[in-house]
Amino acid sequence: MTLSPEGKGIPEPDSLHYKRMFRQDKTDAFLLLQLKDTPDTEGLRFKNLQYLEKKGFTVSYENYAAVYAGDLTPSRSRQEILDDLYTRFNIDRPPDFTGHSLSVSDIIVLRQQGQITCHYVDSWGFQELPRFLPENYLKNAEMAMEDDYGMIDGIINNGRSAAVIQREDGEKEQPSILEKLRGFKRTEPLGITEKMGFKGNMEKEL
Repeated sequence: MTLSPEGKGIPEPDSLHYKRMFRQDKTDAFLLLQLKDTPDTEGLRFKNLQYLEKKGFTVSYENYAAVYAGDLTPSRSRQEILDDLYTRFNIDRPPDFTGHSLSVSDIIVLRQQGQITCHYVDSWGFQELPRFLPENYLKNAEMAMEDDYGMIDGIINNGRSAAVIQREDGEKEQPSILEKLRGFKRTEPLGITEKMGFKGNMEKEL
């Protein structure tokens, strides 16, 4: 588990909960990641990217635990959001936040208008990590929100494809055979005056 200055831990179930919250949230949101307290991360904690590159280390998603998640105010620039989150989680930390103050080596994950970006807290500012999240994580995030699974393309919930819209419109306009049978009315026992009728409220095709 990741330890905070107060000695509180981030149990793995809580980390998974924050990740799930972020993945399933349909609004703009953020996720804070901090290095796990394991032997593998001892030489990585609070180190800037330049140091990691010199030592041949890589920033790996598997070394991080989620410590917090929340919604974002829309219509703000990415830089403004990053700066505000850094200030908030250093000076005005939420009461339920049990990680350490936002520091070098932490990672901020943002989702803005369906696009996910990851940012390493460096010695000066933030460095974007384009390939930090595993591919299956992004795909699962899209599948949880996308209206059309054919639009799995790295941007979450970018709407139904033209083919899906056309297919749905066609289904609305063309009654099914079952609906025609249900709406069939016979005005005479046998004869050429048989007519097809349709109910005002179409029943859902079974």
